[in-house]
Amino acid sequence: MLDSFRLRLTLFFGGLSLVLGLGLALYVNQVASANLTQASGEALEGLGRSAAMLLARTLYEREREVLLLSKTPTLTSGDLAGPVLQARLNLIKESYPHYAWIGVADTQGTVLSSGDGLLLGQNVAQRSWFQAGQKGVFVGDVHKAVLLAKLLDGGGGREEPLRFVDFAAPIHDANGALRGVVATHVHWSWVRDILSMVLGEESLAHGVQAMILGREGEWLHPFEYIGALQVPADLPADGQFRVVEWADGGRYLTSRTLVRADTANELGWQIILRQPVAQALAPVAEMQRNLLILAGVALGVGALLVYRLAGNFSQPVEQLAEAAHVIERGNDTHAFEVESPLREIRNLAASLRGMTDTLAAQRWALQETNLNLEHQVEVRTQELQEANQMLERLARQDALTGLNNRRAADERLLEEFQRWGRSGATYALLLMDIDFFKRVNDTYGHKEGDRVLQHVAELLRRQVRSTDFLARFGGEEFLALLPDTDREGAQVMAEKLRAQVEASPLEPVGRVTLSIGLALIKVGDTDPEAALRRADAALYRAKGAGRNRVDAAD
Repeated sequence: MLDSFRLRLTLFFGGLSLVLGLGLALYVNQVASANLTQASGEALEGLGRSAAMLLARTLYEREREVLLLSKTPTLTSGDLAGPVLQARLNLIKESYPHYAWIGVADTQGTVLSSGDGLLLGQNVAQRSWFQAGQKGVFVGDVHKAVLLAKLLDGGGGREEPLRFVDFAAPIHDANGALRGVVATHVHWSWVRDILSMVLGEESLAHGVQAMILGREGEWLHPFEYIGALQVPADLPADGQFRVVEWADGGRYLTSRTLVRADTANELGWQIILRQPVAQALAPVAEMQRNLLILAGVALGVGALLVYRLAGNFSQPVEQLAEAAHVIERGNDTHAFEVESPLREIRNLAASLRGMTDTLAAQRWALQETNLNLEHQVEVRTQELQEANQMLERLARQDALTGLNNRRAADERLLEEFQRWGRSGATYALLLMDIDFFKRVNDTYGHKEGDRVLQHVAELLRRQVRSTDFLARFGGEEFLALLPDTDREGAQVMAEKLRAQVEASPLEPVGRVTLSIGLALIKVGDTDPEAALRRADAALYRAKGAGRNRVDAAD
């Protein structure tokens, strides 16, 4: 029956539909896989940047806290074993849930004061943080602390031992002589908390896993990978991603991001994010199944249509051939009871048009599927971009007052210093400190202290100009940067801010006052910190002269 016109035509068009459908499906699959791999890789890399940024910021903040604590009068001139320092260390330890230990050791390494009295009287002279902390600010890599772990854990066992990151700074008296070392041990759990926050439930549900490598490529997190999983040799470079074969036998879309913390010593941590390729490309697999089903249905329907159309076309031809045989046998009177040959051609054209319509319908369905997939990828990418933008804003905003934070202030100081270097446009700095703020906290509690900070922040926000920059610089300190402002204008603004705060009491605390240090950028300054240091010195003079006043640097 292979010489049948109907069968041959059916096989021909059926085969043509199959080849075109498979070719189109293969092309769409390749394009979709490449686009989805790129989008998923960029999403991983974005999550890695967010995690690295938060880790770096936290390291910097903890280092800064220890450094500022080492310069307070309580440590530089007070009794290092006295109750005042002990009470302050207890408050600091309570202020940050991940502080496992905070204490002060003398120059011989004996712990004189510590939060909750942990390790009090112990000698820590052989500890690396103590030895390094005598020379300068120190940030230590993650490590175990057996004695501290026993005190915190009660000696109980656990699958993952307690691990800590150390921060230390030297304590010098007014003459520069070393008095001791102040240090903290921070629970490693803060790293896990940051990674969980950045990933979120949706990323975890899609198989995304976050890991941390040390400077030499050793496992730091998760703990169960240490000594159990080999680090791939072909990890992507910093800020990049690729598909990597891991030692556990899986293929993972993998990204790597370096943690660059602005600390005294760089730890060299690396954020590794990976996602199984099967989960990353799950939408493509679903699309493939849908394409196969659609192609099978379209092929069956098309074959049936072609078979019927071929029958309608071949029957008149067979009748014409039979009539020709009759005439050949000599029956000249036999009539050709057949339809016109031109009608046969029109019928064939209609069949071809039917096939074309069927193929067009297949292509349209495939295009719709691809557009829907691309839309899903765009929506997901937009959501990730918005999340990253939100994290970026949060990283530059003080959560309590809503003002700019220290990081945003440092960036603006650098920008304004560079603008001054280009155009010579002068600017002024006002460094403001709430007077007797510790007394507010000690008397009314931290909740009222937070209200005082919010109250002062709102008063300052209302008074500064729209072109001015206002930030909470740290603790009870605020910074105002006044662009295009001379000394007289800065003096007027500083007095205006001081008077406004003094004239706005807050119950139950009562009258709140500010001490303000004023400084202008001037010729000879080589970095944006120069004017800030002069403002800081002026602030301390204002404090020493009785507080609630403005002191201007020369």
